[in-house]
Amino acid sequence: MPSYSIRSTREDDWPLVRALRIENATDNAISYGATPDATRAMTEDDWRMRARRGTAPDATSLAATELRTGRWIGMMSAQTGDADGPEPVLTGVYVTPGFRGRTHGVADALLDGVLAWASGRASVLRLYVYEHAEPARRFYDRRGFRPTGRARDLHLLGADVRPEDGRTIEMVLPLD
Repeated sequence: MPSYSIRSTREDDWPLVRALRIENATDNAISYGATPDATRAMTEDDWRMRARRGTAPDATSLAATELRTGRWIGMMSAQTGDADGPEPVLTGVYVTPGFRGRTHGVADALLDGVLAWASGRASVLRLYVYEHAEPARRFYDRRGFRPTGRARDLHLLGADVRPEDGRTIEMVLPLD
């Protein structure tokens, strides 16, 4: 029996979204896409918009909450389309360090929720992952995502990124 629950975020969750995303940016700025300072500088309206994604018709945002404490221990989001195509795109993937790995299953449960949302919207779910993020790449490989050969320069809000810092690579999962 899992020690957590999964639910969609709502606008009034914005302080919890903010706290977890600051943790995310502090733990791994590349995975969040912004430095901790840039993340802390976001406005309440920015956080409310991110929290509303859980109830948006063209997006989803899921939170994992530890049952015993009520603490948010992970989030995962997706949206319909981006500059590379109209298919759903997985974004905002984060699990707090103490709950990572197959033993806990938090990332798997969050991804299952995103897949339920994405099913019927398109034939694939896409994502971009930092090319040197080995644990994340192993997770996506295990779940059936495969590289497409497309890559983007690494962009990190609040930081100057050099080409030698690496890229993000696109991966895709066929949806049944």
